[in-house]
Amino acid sequence: MREAAVGIARVSSKDQEDGYSLESQDKLITTYSDNQNLRLVKVIKIAETASKAKQRRIFREAMKFVAEHNIKHLIVEKVDRHARNFYDAVETDEWLQSDETRKIHFIKDSLVLHKNSRSQEWLNWGIRVVMAKNYIDNLREEAMKGWAEKLAQGWMPGVPPAGYINKLVNGKRIQVPNDKTWRVIKAMFELYLQPGQNGKTIAKEMELLGIHTRKGRPYAPSYVYKMLTNPFYIGIIPWDGKEYPGKQETFIDRALWDRVQEKMHGGRPLVLKKHNPLFKNMITCETCGGVVTWQLQKGRYYGACQRRNPACKIKKTIREDRLEETVQALLNSLVCPSKELMNWVVQQLEAKRATTSQTHEDSLESINKQIDRLMRMDSDLYDDKLAGDITRDIYTTKHAAFMEQLNELRSKQAALEGKVNKNDLPQRLALLKLTQMAAKLYQTRTIQQKRVILTKLFSSFTYSDGVVSVKYSKFASVIAGKTLKTKEILGR
Repeated sequence: MREAAVGIARVSSKDQEDGYSLESQDKLITTYSDNQNLRLVKVIKIAETASKAKQRRIFREAMKFVAEHNIKHLIVEKVDRHARNFYDAVETDEWLQSDETRKIHFIKDSLVLHKNSRSQEWLNWGIRVVMAKNYIDNLREEAMKGWAEKLAQGWMPGVPPAGYINKLVNGKRIQVPNDKTWRVIKAMFELYLQPGQNGKTIAKEMELLGIHTRKGRPYAPSYVYKMLTNPFYIGIIPWDGKEYPGKQETFIDRALWDRVQEKMHGGRPLVLKKHNPLFKNMITCETCGGVVTWQLQKGRYYGACQRRNPACKIKKTIREDRLEETVQALLNSLVCPSKELMNWVVQQLEAKRATTSQTHEDSLESINKQIDRLMRMDSDLYDDKLAGDITRDIYTTKHAAFMEQLNELRSKQAALEGKVNKNDLPQRLALLKLTQMAAKLYQTRTIQQKRVILTKLFSSFTYSDGVVSVKYSKFASVIAGKTLKTKEILGR
């Protein structure tokens, strides 16, 4: 009867976990177990994208599984895939020392270790553990140096929060406001200050307006709370428990930020303004360029500019309720008369989004595999140098060549990620859905929610000769034109 064995595969990134590295380890471990006449029970994988604590927990669970099922053989690709720290090495030693029939097989190192192994083999094991830890420490040290330098220059060494994107400028990735989302994020900060608003309601509003994660999923309420308390929006970079001054352009002013924090952390009750006209700060006088202000008279809001220009003094005031009727009519004009046709258009756009997203993911996966392959080759090269199999000159030459290829691949990776960030198809799809829902939503939404709809679908409100000229946004204008043509074709 064949003895049972368990394989352990350690992968250093999510892309490796899904792709080549894990697949190759699986194949190698399976082939080896067959050649050694062992019955492979399972392969346990450990992803290094997890935290150190989680990695340790998974490793302990793997060793616990081996002990509970009385597994006598562990199979690993090589030492540095198994023991990346001294804790793993000690636990492996204890497992081997407690039973002389237990063995651990390191395939590429041609090493089978057990309690009664020769001292030379134990020395080999110890040296390789130290080398593996040293390699990981070096990688971490270089990464931390890069992070520290980027933070010192005022930029975040990672993915920025919603409303920002990473942009390649002069060969450096910096954070800049995302033209397609920053206004909505600012509106969410303002909306949160309204009565009855919380993380859950803001998350729903963000989903309605097409603000999603990088993977196209809606944000959870827990993320909304993190977003509203993230000092990145006021020029401070939080990183590893510390805060650093940032150079990113901000679009949330400190006063708004402080009011949001005050409400969130249970400070003094928010003082609400008695009057809150819908079109506040949204309408410009065409004559004097001033902003239309509002007064409440007999239960209705009336608006006018400051009338400092003589030509403005003879203008009629604007009634808010009549302007809302105009807006409602314009929103109605966006609704396609054929639901079947609109559903088909949405399905086509969703299919295109899925295809585009998959294409980008496939390309990134390919690049990440190449990066992983070069890093493994460089790691093997380093092992060869330490073992004395190659000279220092050969190592230096080949290492420089690997680094050059890695830099080229990382440039391609950054460029491709830039294209992913620029892909506005998800936002356009969300806007399309909003154009079809806005007319109905507008009738029941709060003042602040109505303002969000207005800012998404209209580009300007201009006051002239007592009349307000309302202009669609570029996208909404296209939809209105298509809707009109559809009505003409259908005779409606």
